[in-house]
Amino acid sequence: MITTIHPVAPGDTLTSIARQYDVTIRYLKALNGLQSSQLFLGQSLLIRVDEEDDSPVIAKSRSLVDTSSSQHVVKAGETLYRIAINYKVTVDQIKKDNNLKSDTLSVGTVLRIGSNQPITTPVSPQNFKNYTVSKGDTLSKIARENNTTIVALRSLNNLKSDALSIGQVLKVSVSVGGNTFPPITPLPPTPPPVVVKPPVVNPPVPPPPPTPTPNPNPPITSSNSALLSRREDTAYNLHLEIRLLSGEIRTFRLIRKLNGYSLSGQARAVPTHAAIAAAGLTPQIFNALQFCKKVEGHYDAINTYDVGIFSYGFIQFAAKFSLNPLLQSMKTNAPAQYQQTFERAGIMVRNGQVSVASAPSIVNQVQLWEYIKSQSDLFVPFIQAGFVQELVVEQYRVANALYAVPSLTAMLNLNLANGARIQTPVSTVLRDLETQALAIAMGVNLGPNYMAMVLSEALSDLAQNRSITDANFLASTSWRDICNHLIAFETVPRPDQSRRKSALTIERARKILEIGVPVILV
Repeated sequence: MITTIHPVAPGDTLTSIARQYDVTIRYLKALNGLQSSQLFLGQSLLIRVDEEDDSPVIAKSRSLVDTSSSQHVVKAGETLYRIAINYKVTVDQIKKDNNLKSDTLSVGTVLRIGSNQPITTPVSPQNFKNYTVSKGDTLSKIARENNTTIVALRSLNNLKSDALSIGQVLKVSVSVGGNTFPPITPLPPTPPPVVVKPPVVNPPVPPPPPTPTPNPNPPITSSNSALLSRREDTAYNLHLEIRLLSGEIRTFRLIRKLNGYSLSGQARAVPTHAAIAAAGLTPQIFNALQFCKKVEGHYDAINTYDVGIFSYGFIQFAAKFSLNPLLQSMKTNAPAQYQQTFERAGIMVRNGQVSVASAPSIVNQVQLWEYIKSQSDLFVPFIQAGFVQELVVEQYRVANALYAVPSLTAMLNLNLANGARIQTPVSTVLRDLETQALAIAMGVNLGPNYMAMVLSEALSDLAQNRSITDANFLASTSWRDICNHLIAFETVPRPDQSRRKSALTIERARKILEIGVPVILV
C-alpha cells in the first residue's frame, strides 16, 4: 500500500485527481471524509494505491526494474502513476527517459523504463544519518525537521519513552519515498490575495450552507503543526503546547499515572438552546448531564490510564462502545470541524470503525484504542475538540443516546408495602432534576440495567420502611429523602459490593445533597 498526499493545485478537481492516481471520485471522498466536491488551494488529500507487488519488504535496497524487461507497452486504462508504482520508479523518471511533456498516454505507446539500466533506490548504506540531541530538542521537533514521524524515531532507536538526553545520538531515516503521515513537505506557496478564505477550486453545486462558527478556523496541515512542543518534567508529567483551531496557543499539563495520563477539564461557554435542541436534548436532560460533566472531569478530560481504554469528555467514552459512535457523530454532524482535528491527525472513522494512518495494520478496535492512548501526539485532536463548540455539542448528543435515554427508560422492579410488585421506567418514579441526574450518573458507572437493579432494591426498601403502597406516592418522595436513603442502603455491606460500585454511588448522591444540580438552561 502506497500512501501519498496530494496538495490541491490551481485547476485541480476531484475528477482530474482521481484520473491522475487511477482511483474513483467516490474512493477519494470516502478516504478524505469529503461531503461535497469542493476543493481549496493547498488542501491536502490522502491517496492510497495498492501495489501489485505482494512483497512485504519495500524499504530495502533492491532493483526497481527487472533487467530482463526495460520496455512497457501502454494498455487501456493505465496511467503514468500506476506504471511508476509497478516498476518502482518515479513519474518524473519515466517522463525524462521518454521525453514526455505531459502525463497523457496513448494505448500502444512503448515506454522505456530506466533507460535500459536497473535503477536502485539509494537507501543503503546511506539510508540513515546520525542526529545529536541538543538543548530544547523533542521527538516531535526532530521528526518535524527530518521529515519523519515520532513513531518511526521510537522504532528505529528502540526508545522505551520519549525522554531525550543532551548529546544522545539518534538514527534518523533519510530514505526517499517513505510512507510518513502527514507529510512534512511544506504546502506550495500561494499568492497573497487580500481575502479571508482561500479561493475555491471548483465551486460545489449546490453550495452547502455555511457553518456558523464563533471564530474563524486557521488552516491546520497536520497534527504536527498543531503540536508546537512536547516535554516531560522530572515527575514524567507531559506538557503539550498546542495550537487550537481558534489560533490560540495553550500549554496543557497531563499528569502521569501508572498506566497513562490524566488531563482535567476546563470550563467553557454553554451551548445555546438551539444547539442543544438540535442534538435532541431537553433542558432538564442537559442540566443533568452538566452534573455528570462536573463529577466525571469536564468536557475535555483525558484519562488514558483506566479500564475505559481512553476516556474522553464529561462522560466515560471508552473504546468501540462509545468512542467510535462519538467520532462517527462528530464526522456526520460537524464534518468540517472533525476534518480539521481528528482527520488531520490521521484518526479516521467510517461506518463506526476507527482507523489510524500511522497504524494501518491494526484492525481490532480495542487494540487500536490501546495504540492511540500510547501515542501522545494523537492526544492533540482530542484536546482541540474540547474547544470547538460544534464538537462539544456532539458529546452531549452521544451521551444522551448512550447514557441518559437508556438510564431513564430502564425498568424498575419495585416491591411495595402492600405486597404489590410493579415494573415501571426509572423516569416515572425519579422525576426531579436531581434524581434524574443521579440515575444518569449511576448509569455511566454501573450500566443502565445494573443501575436499575440497585435503585429497585433501595426504592423497594424505602417503600417498605414508609409503608408506601402506591408508585405515584413513591414518586412524590423528595429527592433529598431518596438520596439519603440510597446512601444508607448502599452503606450496608453486600456480597456484590464491588460490582455495585457503592462508593461511587454514595459519592454521587452526597454531591447532589451538598451542591444540588445547578440549572444552566431553563
